[in-house]
Amino acid sequence: MHKKNLFIATVICLFAIVLTLAILNFSFGFIVYYLDQTQSIWWNRYSQTFLICVMAIMVTSLMYEIYIFRKGGHSLARQMNARYLDISECTPEELIAVQITESLAEQFNIVVPSVYILPDEVGVNALTAGADDTDTVIILTWGALQNLDELELHGLLSYTFNQIITGEAQQNIRLKILFSALITFNQLGSEIARRGFRSDISDEKEQRHKFETVLIAVGGMIWLMGSLGLLISRLVKYFTLSGRTFKNDLQTQVLLHSDTNLQTLLRIYVHHAGSQIHSSYSESIAHMCFANSLSPQSWLNTHPSIKSRIYCLSPHLIKELQQEKLKKLTHLTSFKLFRPFEYEEFGATHILWSAPKPLPSLRFAHALDFEHEQVYALNPIARKTIEKPQVVIRALQTATGVREVLVAILMIRQYKAFIPQTAAVSHAIIEALENIDHRLHIQIFLDACEQLKPMPLSMARKFLTRLASITQSDGYIGLLDILLLEKVKAKLNLLPVHMPTSSDSISTELTVLVDALLHVQHLGKESQKKRRIEILLQLVGEDILIDQTKVDLGLILHHMSGLLLRDRLKFLYIAEQCLWNDRVITQEELDVLKLLYWRFGFESSVMVDRVLNHNNMMIM
Repeated sequence: MHKKNLFIATVICLFAIVLTLAILNFSFGFIVYYLDQTQSIWWNRYSQTFLICVMAIMVTSLMYEIYIFRKGGHSLARQMNARYLDISECTPEELIAVQITESLAEQFNIVVPSVYILPDEVGVNALTAGADDTDTVIILTWGALQNLDELELHGLLSYTFNQIITGEAQQNIRLKILFSALITFNQLGSEIARRGFRSDISDEKEQRHKFETVLIAVGGMIWLMGSLGLLISRLVKYFTLSGRTFKNDLQTQVLLHSDTNLQTLLRIYVHHAGSQIHSSYSESIAHMCFANSLSPQSWLNTHPSIKSRIYCLSPHLIKELQQEKLKKLTHLTSFKLFRPFEYEEFGATHILWSAPKPLPSLRFAHALDFEHEQVYALNPIARKTIEKPQVVIRALQTATGVREVLVAILMIRQYKAFIPQTAAVSHAIIEALENIDHRLHIQIFLDACEQLKPMPLSMARKFLTRLASITQSDGYIGLLDILLLEKVKAKLNLLPVHMPTSSDSISTELTVLVDALLHVQHLGKESQKKRRIEILLQLVGEDILIDQTKVDLGLILHHMSGLLLRDRLKFLYIAEQCLWNDRVITQEELDVLKLLYWRFGFESSVMVDRVLNHNNMMIM
């Protein structure tokens, strides 16, 4: 099929070259006729020389491309100044990309392609090219590594592997060489004009080059002359290649039996820079890319819009995304998220769990009821290995006992002074837990979560509603309580897959989460207000006052987990620097920070060790 498409594209390209020469000769004839009315517009005494010069430039460009790409994809990477990802010198983000590439190559039993990165491109994109299996390369943009999490990056690389398996990567190089004759003048003019823009000048006193204006003018004229070939090239690619993108999306889903490439498209859909590549080669590589490398406003793009591709994979998801933008703080049951691919065919729906109504207000930090030394964080290893009460150990051996332990711990956290005798809870477990260090309760809760067995969906929702009702029985909710509920959701398969979110649309939710985080701190009123302003100025640029009633922290955490990777890391970094950089962290604060890392998709063990080492230095 690819050979057939390549033959058709070759015939059309040759016809396009002839048509381009005819139109250029006709345009040149107008200029000659303006200077000498005795000459014909269609053919004059200069036409032969003009056409020979133009054809010579086209052939030279074609031969140059053939010579350059004698080493396949590696030649393309060098031409675009891409940097090779050496596993011994990779950053953590680059290492993840290399590891995913190796695992996919092993899964599909093909030679591991080389991975390169375009360090100056902020758009989320990737391209694949190669003459054969030994020189196939995958070129990722810097924006793809910085903005995609591991699951989304897996979807992006899976698309490129589908191109390699189907032979499209080899066709990409041949098409680039073939169409180089049509876009020679356009690329040459673009490159000359770029020489006139010196964006690297940082010192205002540094003199600019005196020929910069000339370079821009000459480059612009050459670019304008080559626009005809560019337009014809786009027209040919649009009619011959635009349909294959939808086919590749569907093939990628079938190949992996998952919708990871759909999640990648959703991330690009909400990303501020989209998939655009700002390079003089963006036109010639457009057909190689995962998504459109040109401006979305460009005519006759090789790739359909991201919105159209999402609609093709999941027709109802675009409508749900639009509802999400219009209703920033709505319940998750108002739309469906990431149904398995086969659900689309049978029209089944997945109703997500929602918090009990009415929604609670944020709970302020309570006064310390324990001795001062009982507030400090325990060593995680010692905390996990401390012997539990026999009643709790026996309870954790049965499914019913595990659920009762979870209920008991949340009941103790809610009713710190006394627990009503009428409460539906095991008072023996309550009594055993109250007689041990309160800092062990969360560890026991997490251990119980690990023992929690899968339940039928209706029973799981009912149990989760029971836990949620306990945590907000006084009309208030704390961040640690909701994070514990999120942990239970994960074990019961009720935790929704994150929906990619733009940071510009959740400033209010971000403020609520900052307030909830501050309420965990044991700070004075003035100190808390100061820290709040400090954090919000770094995150959203202003101090926002909001009504803290009717708060759904679970929904807010769900939206936050859909932010870009760097936005989630930025929030956690600012929280650490502003809240715990100059003071000792308590056990409850450490539990909140650890669970926040988990909820945002990060490993927390290294962070816990670092914070505890910092605390030990402060105590000493």
